[in-house]
Amino acid sequence: SAVQSVVQTEMKSYSSALQTTATAVKQTCAAALAPSKLRTAIASASEDRSCNLMVYGLTEGEESGDRDQVRRVMECLEEAPVLNKLERIGKKTEERIRPVRIVFRTRDLARQVLSKAARLRDSETFGLVYIAPDRTLEERVERRELVDKLRERREQEPGRVWRIRRGTLVELGERGTATSVTE
Repeated sequence: SAVQSVVQTEMKSYSSALQTTATAVKQTCAAALAPSKLRTAIASASEDRSCNLMVYGLTEGEESGDRDQVRRVMECLEEAPVLNKLERIGKKTEERIRPVRIVFRTRDLARQVLSKAARLRDSETFGLVYIAPDRTLEERVERRELVDKLRERREQEPGRVWRIRRGTLVELGERGTATSVTE
C-alpha cells in the first residue's frame, strides 16, 4: 500500500523535523535561562534603583512619623514630590538608626531631590540628615573605599580641596573647577 508507505515516510520526516526543532529550542532556552542571566534579569527588573533615594539620620518612631519627617525634609529642600513608597531598611536595633528608602515615580524626581540634598547641611533641624542614591552592595563597597581615600588625601594635603565626582577622586582648583583626577 503506497498510501501507507507515503504516510509513514511523511510521519518520520515530520518527527525528525520536530525533534530537531525541539533540540534547538532547548539549547536556546538553556542559554537564555542560565542561572546567572536569570539572576541579572530579575535583579534589574525588580531593583531599578534609579527612582530610589536613601535618607540617613532620621530618628525612628512610628511609620506615619517617618512619612511626616520625610515630608518636612522635602519642604526644607523646597520640593513636594509624590512618593510611591517609603520604608525603613534593615533590622531594628537600639544601636543604630535605620535608613529610609524613598521610591519616587520617576528618576528625574529622585535626581532633582538629590541635587538639592546638600542644602540640608545648612538646616538647623536636618543638619545631620543626608540623602544618597540607593546603591547596591558592590556600589556601597566601592563608595566606602573612595571615601576612605578621600579622608587620607584630606589629611595628607590639608591645603587642597578634594571631592568625589562621578566615582573618582578629584582635586578642585582655585576657582572650584577640577584640575586633576586621581586613581
